[in-house]
Amino acid sequence: MTLIEADHIGSGATGRSLGVLSTPAAGVGFGDPDELVGGRPRKAWHRDRLAAQRYLLRLIDETEVDCQAGKGLVLLAPDKKNLETLAATVEARNEYYGTSDYAVPADRLDEEAGGNAADHFAGALVMADAHTVQPAMMMTGLATLARRLGVRICERTEVVSFERGASGFRVMTNAGDTIAHNVLLATGGYTPSIDPFLRQRTLGLPSIACASEELPEDEVRDLFRSGRALQVNRFRSYSCRPTPDSRRIILGGPVGQTPGTPAENARHLHDWFTRIFPDLAGIDFTHCWTGLIAATRDGRAHEGAHDGAWYAVGASGIVSCADAGRRMAQHILHQDDAAATGDTRFPRWPLRDRETLLWRGIEWSARLLDLVGRSRLR
Repeated sequence: MTLIEADHIGSGATGRSLGVLSTPAAGVGFGDPDELVGGRPRKAWHRDRLAAQRYLLRLIDETEVDCQAGKGLVLLAPDKKNLETLAATVEARNEYYGTSDYAVPADRLDEEAGGNAADHFAGALVMADAHTVQPAMMMTGLATLARRLGVRICERTEVVSFERGASGFRVMTNAGDTIAHNVLLATGGYTPSIDPFLRQRTLGLPSIACASEELPEDEVRDLFRSGRALQVNRFRSYSCRPTPDSRRIILGGPVGQTPGTPAENARHLHDWFTRIFPDLAGIDFTHCWTGLIAATRDGRAHEGAHDGAWYAVGASGIVSCADAGRRMAQHILHQDDAAATGDTRFPRWPLRDRETLLWRGIEWSARLLDLVGRSRLR
């Protein structure tokens, strides 16, 4: 098996994310476990998500690499109605899914976060079973595990084209050609024009993050009093967490954002978070990075095959990406005929060749959903 990577492993959005492994299935909401969401019972979505997270955690254990894992996520509710919705079924969910979440009102937020959090949010849902990792270290560990299992990884190797032949595929790269019986395209937000089918159906949206200068350890611990990561439950969700040594703060921004320079991205995150943590106003941010996440028109991950080549795109987040890889491996090993027929509900992006227009449209739509109070988890 050969993995061909145009840059280095984890160079995109996955390796540069905040590394939050959350437990609920985003966009599915809470409530009646048997209610149909997207044609499936809600319980099926949540159980799949929990199984995917546990699968990734087992993989991380097998790497024997310290990826500075932490535990817990605080989902901040922007208003009382949202808090009530999150808290309404928490006990039933815990019993049903084997989790240990609990809700806290605004007057108890100081147990989780310092600053002005209690002034901006009605309370929070504490997800005690969520995890955080250092994503670049995790990706290095997974790559090491793959090599140990016999996978050849070709980094900084660009696929120029590929063509199907009688016995499989010839894949042409800038480092030479190779023959493969099966090809899996997992290019996501970096899908090039060599595959028009996926190019027309995926759009790279930037996800941004930045890290502060080194701070006194007691100041960082005062902002993150339980040590858990914080995430704002809006449609465009902002996240932040301390580094494992409690010397820096890492901030993550929304995906629905028009690409900008590192300085513009850092300024955007700095301005947004100083409303919650006024003490951040005078500090500098020394690192800022971005990566592209594959946005699909219907907001869902898609996998299958087209013209004989397998594909898996649109799985957003570390947990979803790892689980998509597991599923695709099973499809390929068993030559799953149902999966090989392709996803007939994979819509194209209109105006795909006018990226700037699409970026701005998505950004302003996301801003509008924020204004009307649309939350990520309901």
